[in-house]
Amino acid sequence: MIENNLLVQLQQQFPEHTFMQHHLSVVHKGRFANAIVYRYKDNEFDLIVKDFSQSPWFIRKTFARMSVNQEYKGLSRLAELDAVANRFCRLSPIAVAYNYIEGTPLRALIHEDKTLPVNFFSELERQVAKMHRKGIVHLDLRNMGNILCGADGKPYFIDFQSTISFSRFPRWLQRFMRGSDMSGVYKAWNKLGEQPLPQKKQDYLERFNHVRKRWIFKGYPIQRGYAWGAALITQFVDSDLVRNITDRL
Repeated sequence: MIENNLLVQLQQQFPEHTFMQHHLSVVHKGRFANAIVYRYKDNEFDLIVKDFSQSPWFIRKTFARMSVNQEYKGLSRLAELDAVANRFCRLSPIAVAYNYIEGTPLRALIHEDKTLPVNFFSELERQVAKMHRKGIVHLDLRNMGNILCGADGKPYFIDFQSTISFSRFPRWLQRFMRGSDMSGVYKAWNKLGEQPLPQKKQDYLERFNHVRKRWIFKGYPIQRGYAWGAALITQFVDSDLVRNITDRL
């Protein structure tokens, strides 16, 4: 029934195409507050679909809507980046679809003891800097599962549920948010680079890791974006305390 609803929603988004059940498969079966991730692949479309229809009703009415809205906004804001899927749509308040990107998560490459050339990380760094110039942070790039090495050898980002605009936050917190993203690049480079991470970038990564260990707000249990929780909590505590920590970046 849920799969049929997804096919209907896809049909509504792309009325010129016929979507068939046998082209839809489950990639990851989410539990509780996580979406079920589907892949729809035929001769014309290759899509990832995230759907919360099987989550409990209170998740569907709250977190699921926020998560889908956040992912859709993140994709919309970053659509011009080469590292982001450029075809996407919101199927419903609790389902989103976007182009499947053929590639391997960096986490898997680490487990396979693979390495990547320096130009991969230089391009990844450039794409992250371009994202920041648009006023957006991903906030979960330290998770090596969210960076892909594409079949074309280029870097790609996935999973935009924690992506936000940082302009409304204090500058010291903006710096920490951007640092979280860029430290993810250098963390990956340090683990997978064919050549060592340059010393200046190594120093940056070590400084950020040191600050992160002392960071008193580690997020909230449902969502990974710990900076969200920090931003909210700092409205009620002495922000000078937190600023003194982040000034070390």
